[in-house]
Amino acid sequence: IIGVIAALTIPNLISSYQKHTYVVGLKKAYSQLQNAVKMIPITQGCPAGDFDCVGWNEDNGQATNVEGQEFGGSIYKKQIYLLSKQFKINKLCYQPFQSNTICEKNAVFYFPYDNYYGYFITEDGTLLSYTSIGAGININVDVNGIKGPNQYGRDQFVFYITDRSKERDRGTPQGTVVPWGSKLHADIYNQPTEYWRYNNYCTTENINKRDTYWTQFCTGRVLEEDAMNY
Repeated sequence: IIGVIAALTIPNLISSYQKHTYVVGLKKAYSQLQNAVKMIPITQGCPAGDFDCVGWNEDNGQATNVEGQEFGGSIYKKQIYLLSKQFKINKLCYQPFQSNTICEKNAVFYFPYDNYYGYFITEDGTLLSYTSIGAGININVDVNGIKGPNQYGRDQFVFYITDRSKERDRGTPQGTVVPWGSKLHADIYNQPTEYWRYNNYCTTENINKRDTYWTQFCTGRVLEEDAMNY
């Protein structure tokens, strides 16, 4: 009897603990990301909130260098660098996902998108990467780094940073970190379909199917509910 009870309960306990770990990791990453973005202008000697001053909004292909770092004109590399400066990091890689470089070996081969611009790994093992999902550049956060399950809605989550050059973002302060699938996400896009509650994008069914698009909306759901209720 004890064996049967254990067989029924232990897997659920392990699953609940793992979900709790992911939720804690997401909340921590969200807080760190908000603070990091806020500090970018300040650490570059610019007024708080002045992202133009640090060159964050320069055109891709024309990005200027800072601190002796050469970005080859890539604004994405420049943004990755400026953001990584706000963390204690173990690794920084500017290479695109599909480049077969030493930087990529044993790294992040599980991202489902080709438009992948680089990443950095923090001292606590969190992996933050730049990738193109839908409109604009987004920040992928994997709360346990390259370890599995490497799945959106579990250990992987998506944010984007508001950009004054985009019409949709102009009513929101520059540098706002927006969780995908959140009410803020929907309000900025002026599209109710961007809210996770619309058609229940973030569901157990979609998670089990490993639906790599709709499960990105789980970021907003987990932060809103402070749990993984799926």
